[in-house]
Amino acid sequence: MIHIGNRSFVELAILPIILVLMLSCSGEQSNRSISSGSDSSMPVGAGETFARQYCTGCHTFPEPDLLDKNTWMTQTLPAMGPHLGIREYAGETYPLDETPALPENFYPDEAIIDSLTWQAILDYYSSAAPERFEYPEPGEPIAEENLFFEPRRPNYQTNSDPMVSAIKIDSANNLIYLADATVQKLLVFNRNLEIEASFDVPSPIADITFLNDEESPGRRQLLLTHIGNISPSDALDGSLISGWYDPDSGFGKFNTTILDDVRRPVETLSSDLDGDGLNDLLISEFGHRRGSLFWLKNSGSGFENERNTINTIPGCIESHITDFTNNGRPDILALCSQVDQALHLYEQQADGSFEQTTLLQFPITAGSSSFQLADFNDDGHPDILYTSGDNADYSIIYKPYHGVYLFLNDGSNNFTEEWFYHINGAYRAISGDFNQNGSLDIAVTSFFADYARNPREGFIFFENTGNLTFKPYHPRESSYGRWIAMDTGDFTGNGRDDIVLANFSRGPTKVLPQIEAILTQSPHLLLLENRSDQE
Repeated sequence: MIHIGNRSFVELAILPIILVLMLSCSGEQSNRSISSGSDSSMPVGAGETFARQYCTGCHTFPEPDLLDKNTWMTQTLPAMGPHLGIREYAGETYPLDETPALPENFYPDEAIIDSLTWQAILDYYSSAAPERFEYPEPGEPIAEENLFFEPRRPNYQTNSDPMVSAIKIDSANNLIYLADATVQKLLVFNRNLEIEASFDVPSPIADITFLNDEESPGRRQLLLTHIGNISPSDALDGSLISGWYDPDSGFGKFNTTILDDVRRPVETLSSDLDGDGLNDLLISEFGHRRGSLFWLKNSGSGFENERNTINTIPGCIESHITDFTNNGRPDILALCSQVDQALHLYEQQADGSFEQTTLLQFPITAGSSSFQLADFNDDGHPDILYTSGDNADYSIIYKPYHGVYLFLNDGSNNFTEEWFYHINGAYRAISGDFNQNGSLDIAVTSFFADYARNPREGFIFFENTGNLTFKPYHPRESSYGRWIAMDTGDFTGNGRDDIVLANFSRGPTKVLPQIEAILTQSPHLLLLENRSDQE
């Protein structure tokens, strides 16, 4: 079994859909062109040397056992070639990234290595990669059972496949906010799962943030993070738009632009970062080849337009703000999911600047998709719940190291992998004491599940059975969707956290039941109402 993490070799918030695996490589530019067919040969071991030289410019070294031989030779290495200025080789035309607003001089005009060097790299991966993967046996089979959840779905339907890009529970008002990317609307569902309000929006919503107290009923102030482009792009088409909704009157308005010209933002957090008593905004600008993590200061009369940059890394998909280092100042933890597959800690210094430390580093094919802080072993230190499973790149193959991980904190912010469950395409995990027995359970969605052979892995609820062991369950109703977003909260008002799943049904593969009856069986959302108090 291949794992990733400290002990051994171990993202719509949405839409790193159709991500291109950016294997940018380092090396000095030369005027040499490249051609195939040379009768010269390289010494044994030269291929690995060249691979380590040219393929570590902006990410960790891609070990051959990350992928099988066929995937390396037919998908990943052909995508890597143009980053070395190789457009064609051995009669094969290599794929080029033609997404909008690419950086200038993204590809070298001429090859920076000769044909012998490139062939040596190809030969190295061809000989060192496994012929096929060995997939881990499941620790425990997934039981098709509702457990203490009652599945509920709305009557809402459209004439096209569901494309829900974001979802949010408003526990104080018993509402669900849903972003329908097909019709470009923000929909408000009441306790009966009926639509009580609808608002037009300019582009798909990647994230819905409450700007006022989440526990206070009444007029709800919201911030909508508009991604601009669902598909990969570096165009400045994203924006942040705020507004309000009044549950009593049913009226609302979303027309205040806080920031525009953002490259595919996917998450916005509201928190007081500078200690002045006013909540600032932290924005994950996912981008594609360009991106950043930055924050906007709240001046008291609005948010300043000046961007306070934390990093300039594309692919930051999820962040958490907390005093992680216990120094009295809020820190930032950010998960990056493109070329820099890592979980970074940005510790706030006395002068307000942030110092970066890498808590967990993952390989380039990890497909990092989400993380959460939670104390699973009750030692007073936050542990890390992490999912690995984004699988829409130039290595489209089910990977044995994709799944949900639990990393335990030793008390000094060093993390060790304690638990792993293999889930193809794992996309988001949220923990919580759903049955209020004092132990944290885990809800996990997969956006790239193996629907043909194991459709139950599309959603799994792991009930904590003690001593960091978990029993997996799959409500049958959760087979009827491709769940890209999930939220938890007490929607029904019974004191128990419910789970709501958002269906973005368009993907690289079809969910089998949707083929049979897409309109009657595939809902835009699925509510798993928690009835553990009625057991």
